[in-house]
Amino acid sequence: MSSVRGAPGVSAWSVLMAAAWPAGKQLLERVVVEADVDGGVAGARYGVGVDPGVLGLVTGLRHGGDPTEALSAVARRLASGAWMVPGPESPEIARRVWSADRAAAAVAEALSLDHRRVWLCDLGRVCATSATAPIVAGSAVTLLFSRDAPADLVQLPSRVETLGKMCQNVGVVVVGSPPYARDELIDFVGSRDVWVVPAASDLIEVSQQVWSTSRRARRTPVWRAAVELAADVSALVVSGGAAVRRDA
Repeated sequence: MSSVRGAPGVSAWSVLMAAAWPAGKQLLERVVVEADVDGGVAGARYGVGVDPGVLGLVTGLRHGGDPTEALSAVARRLASGAWMVPGPESPEIARRVWSADRAAAAVAEALSLDHRRVWLCDLGRVCATSATAPIVAGSAVTLLFSRDAPADLVQLPSRVETLGKMCQNVGVVVVGSPPYARDELIDFVGSRDVWVVPAASDLIEVSQQVWSTSRRARRTPVWRAAVELAADVSALVVSGGAAVRRDA
């Protein structure tokens, strides 16, 4: 999961999608990994701390560790079957962690072979030259988030093209109320799969509360959008990349 400028809320949507991931015949474990080389917010936002977090995960997998063992050593439990691996808050530390020899490549390889879990990686503004680019290349689907302003939307075609050379399936998620129909967005951005989700002032709060026993957060438009998005992306993964079609 990545973004263009404008802070469209990738971190919060990663957490929401982990909570909303459909059960199917058997609900897989879900893991949110904060892999933004510009630094993370999860440790503070969700009160889970930082260390060892991503550093421990990367170190364990770089040395040939089993994903289950590496995860158990660093993950924070969000709910039954759901985990978070927070990243360093400092951009300098985050870049150093991910720039280590074979760091991202080892993580990408381990995650692609792990069929017990769904890994949702918040990659920030990843591009072809980013240290975490191998994670994109190893992903089943990459989602590119953008706000709905024309100044943000205009960045999408080139980013979709760039990510499309790295990953087979690139979807676009527009946050807000874009001034264009969905079919127009599909033609413009160059992706078969485009979703529009609501912008919400309580997005972070909902992502914090959705794991609790309170049902308030699960009655919001944001949660309903997360359920739909997670279902569509899950279907996209299972289908091997066949486009998800919805009425405009």
